[in-house]
Amino acid sequence: MVSHILVALQFSAIVIIAWPFTTQLDGRTQWLALSALGVIVGLYTLAHNKLGNFGIYPEPIPDACLITTGPYRWIRHPMYTSLLLFMLGIALYRDGWANYVGYGLLCAAIFGKIVREEAHLHEKFDDYPEYVKRTHRLLPRIF
Repeated sequence: MVSHILVALQFSAIVIIAWPFTTQLDGRTQWLALSALGVIVGLYTLAHNKLGNFGIYPEPIPDACLITTGPYRWIRHPMYTSLLLFMLGIALYRDGWANYVGYGLLCAAIFGKIVREEAHLHEKFDDYPEYVKRTHRLLPRIF
């Protein structure tokens, strides 16, 4: 049940972030560079973790493999990093208080999913604790 709530919160937050709460967007396109970076990180991640090896819920799929190549060498959740970067660029571009609230909700949903997902991954993969010791969650050398 908690996983369903986190996923619903995640998608609701994405809608709130993307909703055009403001129409004054002139001079704000520089923030879309963050969104472009998020797309690049996402594509790089998909090159190493193919569709079908993961899902939208924090519970790993039954036949999932632990990926430790590509961006997974440095961070454990590059798809979440990709989404957070992409949506941060959108929120900054839109620049409305509701967009920022939506981003805060998205962060809460993602962090909730990370905690649940990592608990499952510790149970599923014997080498996950060692992987955790040498990587960060979302940002290389930072967090």
